[in-house]
Amino acid sequence: MHGISQRAGTELLMEGRAAARIDALYERHGNELRRFLVSRLSNRNDIDDCIQETFFNVWRQEIRGTLREDTRGYLFTTAMNVARDICRRGRARKEAQQEPLSDHMDSIGSPDDVDRLLTSRECLRLVENELANIRPSTRRVFLLYHVANMPFDDISRHLGISSRTVEREMARALTHLQTVLGETIKEILD
Repeated sequence: MHGISQRAGTELLMEGRAAARIDALYERHGNELRRFLVSRLSNRNDIDDCIQETFFNVWRQEIRGTLREDTRGYLFTTAMNVARDICRRGRARKEAQQEPLSDHMDSIGSPDDVDRLLTSRECLRLVENELANIRPSTRRVFLLYHVANMPFDDISRHLGISSRTVEREMARALTHLQTVLGETIKEILD
């Protein structure tokens, strides 16, 4: 009996230390994480939920003893993944509320088609959110190329800038999107 209570006491001590470390991480990175999430999530409740779930995941890693040394990087990666999940769940709820599924049953080929559709919508939303974080001139070039399907020369004439400037703006947009979205951007644009 004494061994069990000692083990429980040790676990409580470890959880207390983990909680103290997570509190310190929150103090250090909480506001920065919140600013990061504002451009990715549409409302305050989702942001609060995302922060709570992110720190809970980090706390679990700390309890297990598997939290990486680069806690800031892990925090932001975890927050991005949680934000994607929240967006995905929110869209699924919204779509379910707006249109009865029976209206679209004939147009759905297979579960893979549904997965591709949901994934592409999520990806487009992520790109849309990130485009708000780049310079307006860069955003215009990106949209003219990828949405209006204009070649670089036409964009150059349309905006009154050189072709080289169009190339630089496109490279700037793609670099930003790839930094934030990783390989997902390649899947979207292919």
